[in-house]
Amino acid sequence: MVRLLKSLVSAVLISTLLASPIRGADGGSPATRPRIGLVLNGGGALGLAHIGVLRWLEEHHIPVDVVAGTSMGGLVGGVYATGKSPDQVRDLVAGIDWDQMLSDGVPYRDLSVRRKQDAERYPIPIVLGWKKGLVTQGGYKAGQQIQLLLDKIALPYSDVHNFDDLPIPFACVATDLVSGRAHVFRSGSLGLAMRSTMSLPGIFSPVRTPDAIYADGGLVDNLPVDVAKQMGADVTLAIYLQTAPIKADERFTSVGVLGRGISVMIAANELRSMEQADVLVSVPLQKFTALEYSKSKDLIQQGYDAAQSKATILEKLAVDDATWQQYLAQRASRTRSLPIPKFVEVTGVPPNDAEQIKQQLTPDLGKPIDPDSLSKQLTTIVGDQRVSNLNYGLATNLSGVPGLTINGSADTFGRNIIRPLIVVNGWDYQNVTLSVGARLTMLDLGKFGAELRSDLLLGSEYEFSSEYFRPLTRSRRWFVAPQIFVDNAPLNIYSSQGLIAEYRNRVTGGRGDFGYLSPRLTEFRVGYEAADQRLYPNIGNPTLYPRVTGRLGDTHARFSLDYLDNPITPMSGYRLQTRMEWWDAKPAAGTTFPLAELSMIGFRPFTPKSSMYLAASGGSTLWKNPGGLPPFSLGGSFKLPAFNTNELLTNQYFLFQGGYMRQLGQLTPLVGGKVLLFVGGDLGKAYYLKETLNLAGDGSVGLIINTLLGPIVVGTAFGNEGHKKVFFEIGRTYF
Repeated sequence: MVRLLKSLVSAVLISTLLASPIRGADGGSPATRPRIGLVLNGGGALGLAHIGVLRWLEEHHIPVDVVAGTSMGGLVGGVYATGKSPDQVRDLVAGIDWDQMLSDGVPYRDLSVRRKQDAERYPIPIVLGWKKGLVTQGGYKAGQQIQLLLDKIALPYSDVHNFDDLPIPFACVATDLVSGRAHVFRSGSLGLAMRSTMSLPGIFSPVRTPDAIYADGGLVDNLPVDVAKQMGADVTLAIYLQTAPIKADERFTSVGVLGRGISVMIAANELRSMEQADVLVSVPLQKFTALEYSKSKDLIQQGYDAAQSKATILEKLAVDDATWQQYLAQRASRTRSLPIPKFVEVTGVPPNDAEQIKQQLTPDLGKPIDPDSLSKQLTTIVGDQRVSNLNYGLATNLSGVPGLTINGSADTFGRNIIRPLIVVNGWDYQNVTLSVGARLTMLDLGKFGAELRSDLLLGSEYEFSSEYFRPLTRSRRWFVAPQIFVDNAPLNIYSSQGLIAEYRNRVTGGRGDFGYLSPRLTEFRVGYEAADQRLYPNIGNPTLYPRVTGRLGDTHARFSLDYLDNPITPMSGYRLQTRMEWWDAKPAAGTTFPLAELSMIGFRPFTPKSSMYLAASGGSTLWKNPGGLPPFSLGGSFKLPAFNTNELLTNQYFLFQGGYMRQLGQLTPLVGGKVLLFVGGDLGKAYYLKETLNLAGDGSVGLIINTLLGPIVVGTAFGNEGHKKVFFEIGRTYF
């Protein structure tokens, strides 16, 4: 009854406004139609339904004179306000990788070599800092990818400081956490305004300015009808995203209770706004969630259908063809093209980093701006974790010459970055081990670009190591890297029947390397390593390998190339690793000896969610067969998973592998990533063993789940000669 009365009142109001001319908002000549204000509700992925509403409005020649939006409504409204058609808005949305956007991580391929090493060894996505105390992100995601998307949208209007000067006047709402009040953005940086309205607390980091801290506007005004009225709208058309009601018997986690509490606050301010709207279009979205960006096509159609259901009222706002064409022409006259930049200006970041950014972007000056290429370049810069919150725009100098401006800040974590690690090893589910640790990277220690990278691991394995990476050139390609390390690790020896001995292998020593690395692909090192080793049995047969104490020494050359798309759930790309060593000292070896090993794997997708992989590896001490603990091991890992850990310890081996990968699903970007099914097969041989198969082979099947704790691997494998295994592991990459 209330909705029916509301519809009647709206119809009467619209009819009244259409019956008599009103003056334009600028005080000029009388207008022949009411000034229409479109109000777009926030709601995450549900906000994509607004695109369908816009398409319906344009098909029926209903002009929009002002747009006000919050959160996702602010994003869609902001894009539309820059003069893009609904189809262009739809195409922009369709081209966004929303999982990558919301996970906010730098794509693995865009990371520098050393940051790739961090991501592979420490795969937990949570990063901390140390700057006069422990530093967190201030939100689960930094919002860098969202910011670059918004900068791309706003780039032609970088010098538009009043949003009334956009093709369609625009406003969006954010919550100022300092004052506790709503802040309406109607001027300033368009990209910053849209980024502020989308900063959901606890998920994306808030936007900081000298006087304010901005979070998602949905907390205070998720359907800003009042803002549209302040902008001079005679008729406010509010698009409300209707979600499923909560059930009395529904159960919540503590996080769920918090989320529901925020939803109740938002619903309260939405109700006030709905009562103020002249026309309300409710889009029924009970079957969708706020994170289902993959269903954009269905959501857009829902918006279109909801507008169609209100056609009787909405068509009263339509104009004739001549007036519509005049409206489109006026809107088009306010659109802007991109100038060609002649200079780069970088602000907000430390001087050395600013100079590096300038050097990277200067070669593109004098060329038309490619926003996608520019975003990729800035993403790779952020991936080095030296700077954060990079955004870009246009400016002119005092001579009127156009240029590119880059603004950012020193990384949130300062110069001390902490990566936590939890490792649960269940390759022998009757002897599960647990270790916890962290990596501390201290940047610019002693020189710009230098790093002191220290690892600590406690639990089943005790490890401490520290490497000082010091670049020799400003490009940071040539380097030296001295390192010290202490490691006390379990060395469990298995036969096909199970565990037969438990050893501890303690190694204390140091290494010095000289090397070269390409920015994002390869690393080459040569150096010498010296250490003291103690190998001693704890439990089981002590005659398998002698108790030894003595010096280790080797001269080595090592090369790695990493072009995988993801270290945890790879679907494309390749990786190659090789090492060549000359050992001049090793306890119980009885001789000096050479060593060479090569390992490579490649992934080839053949559908968007399916991929196959092929891998080959081999290692040998060549013409020597030294005694003591063999350097190569097969079993209890990706290499022959049906076999037990260290079941095949050898001085020489080869192994061929192949398999199939299928993405079964995707965790929400807030808690994880892909869920993969893998099916694989292995065939290889270990030499110089008294009791071993001529060829060792197996097949395996399992799941890899990318979570906040890093990868979780669960699987089973069956091999020849009765080998079989059920295994799981947390915190280590599988491939």
